[in-house]
Amino acid sequence: MCASGRIVVAFQGGLYDITNFTGHPGGYGRLQMAAGGDLEVYWAVYTQHNRGHIAGGDIMKPYKIGEVSSEDMATITKSTCFDDSAYENNPDDYPDLLVNTQYPYNAEGRLKTLTDSWITPEGKHFVRNHSAVALITAEEYRLTVHGEGLKETVFTLEDLKTKFKKVNITTVIQCNGNRREDYHYVDGETPAFGPPHWVAGAIGNATWSGVRMRDVLRASGMDVDAISLGTKEAPEKAQQIGLVGYDHDEVGNQYCCSFPFDKAVDPFGDVIIAFEMNGKPIPRAHGYPVRAIVPGHAGARNCKYLESIEVTDNPCSCHCNWKQYAVHAPDVPMRKLYEFEVHAKELKQDPAVQEMPVQSMITSPSAGDILSAVKNGDKTVYVKGLAWGGGGAGINRIDVSLDGGEHFTKADVLAKPIQQRRRSEWSWVFFEKHITIPQHLRDQLRKGEQVDLVLTSKALNTAWNVQPETAAPNMNPHGCCVNHWYKVPVTVCPKATKDVTAPEGDFANKPSGGQFTTPFRNLDTPAEAKLRKD
Repeated sequence: MCASGRIVVAFQGGLYDITNFTGHPGGYGRLQMAAGGDLEVYWAVYTQHNRGHIAGGDIMKPYKIGEVSSEDMATITKSTCFDDSAYENNPDDYPDLLVNTQYPYNAEGRLKTLTDSWITPEGKHFVRNHSAVALITAEEYRLTVHGEGLKETVFTLEDLKTKFKKVNITTVIQCNGNRREDYHYVDGETPAFGPPHWVAGAIGNATWSGVRMRDVLRASGMDVDAISLGTKEAPEKAQQIGLVGYDHDEVGNQYCCSFPFDKAVDPFGDVIIAFEMNGKPIPRAHGYPVRAIVPGHAGARNCKYLESIEVTDNPCSCHCNWKQYAVHAPDVPMRKLYEFEVHAKELKQDPAVQEMPVQSMITSPSAGDILSAVKNGDKTVYVKGLAWGGGGAGINRIDVSLDGGEHFTKADVLAKPIQQRRRSEWSWVFFEKHITIPQHLRDQLRKGEQVDLVLTSKALNTAWNVQPETAAPNMNPHGCCVNHWYKVPVTVCPKATKDVTAPEGDFANKPSGGQFTTPFRNLDTPAEAKLRKD
């Protein structure tokens, strides 16, 4: 099953050669780990594979090379051993989050609760992991800083806390795949690539405390002030800041990422090496004891469990999910992403996501809610939500609509509790509006008839960049930077005496438009998925 360097696996009586599937979102090492085995044994843990579009859809079909008898399949299954103890030291799940994948633990905030507090507390802030949560004590923690123009220096946590000025940065972190589910079969044919299939809640706004990365670079021998002022050239190869985390997959591949060098040395870039979240030591699920915070950039750049910082000329290039974070053209077929190394020359022409685009979402009401005209009156519908300029941009205006965007009106933007500099507006804003119900719909309500509305928001940031109306302009096979208008269908009922919350169904958050294209059964076991398919 592993002859000639090929990776062959078995699944439900079929044999699959997945050697070329080098774009596997969980890292190529996990495919190597499964070589010669039964995928069902692994997918009993990694249940995100069982939703239907992987095994039962077009993803695996091209790799099928044969079949095995039921007896041979039973033998393969019996001989497949997967030690899932890698996750036994994970902290407990947060009960108020919605689980997108159990292993690794990825969970998003409930959209309707995200505007309860301007600072997103632990337990409400989404969690993104690529592997098991690293287990590191404060005493044993070490951070290595090295690379172009630096003298390799190792810092302890105590060094970071005592040798540098502590600063506080309040910033949104949003996974660059937030709202990826909006792309799932949006064309009726193509699934969204790669887990987690975030629906809407992979975004949060927290205050992070630590030390400026530029100060740590200075302490490691780099004249960051002269470089920032332009009185001294940066080393020729000082183009990227490469970050490596202590977390790793089952075969030892560590998470890595990178972002532009100038962001790190810019005194207004606000990149920090953080050891506190909202005034307390960073929780393990969020990167304890130390993580990078790169405000305005994709969540993937905010490396958790930070082990090393390198000044380099190469972006991260190992098998650690780095291939997942670029916005390719809409006509790039998904198969090229699966077989990344075959098409690497073409795909690497598209840069990794750094600064994020403008975003807004309505948080209340929720999709499918029934609003009482008896309780609320028939003149207005009250909506609230959140918006973020992305990349340090602020918000100039937020427009809301109750007819799917045919007619918009300006929402009221609530004042932030803090002031942030122009082009350093890392945090989000909240908005609200009592939207006037048009007279013809009020007449309909007064006749005793229900009225269906599609609440919609769009934001314009301080560069006047605006969210696109539909997914089409930004469609990309990786499902990154999804930011088209967020639509929430609701019903106003003239007879209901109170508002009725819609049932959560498979998943409480909903894509734009309020409906999943396929059931969001991301925690089914292989047996449950097969039963559902049959």
